[in-house]
Amino acid sequence: MSNFEAVLLLSPDITKTVRNNVCNNFTKAISDHSGKIINTEDWDLRDLSYKIDIYSKAYYNFFQIEIEGKNIDFLKKYLSQDENIIRHIFVKVDKHQELPTKLNNEKK
Repeated sequence: MSNFEAVLLLSPDITKTVRNNVCNNFTKAISDHSGKIINTEDWDLRDLSYKIDIYSKAYYNFFQIEIEGKNIDFLKKYLSQDENIIRHIFVKVDKHQELPTKLNNEKK
């Protein structure tokens, strides 16, 4: 198993219920592929560094994951098919950082 950190940028137009469903479905997809969520953080609505399509803000969700590297491609494909997800990124790390992250503590 490898350690990954993932950030999902969700559309600012969706409700909290839809955001929770997207995150729960992502968590289920990870567990269905023999992975596990170590920790999560909801960084809430934040400004984007640059516009993505029509959006200048997005909801940020941070995940610390343990999963086999070969399953990341499936997760990327899965996330790209969800219209509520504007962007996503996976970063392989040696060791997960301690929570809460600095970004979680910043003024929103």
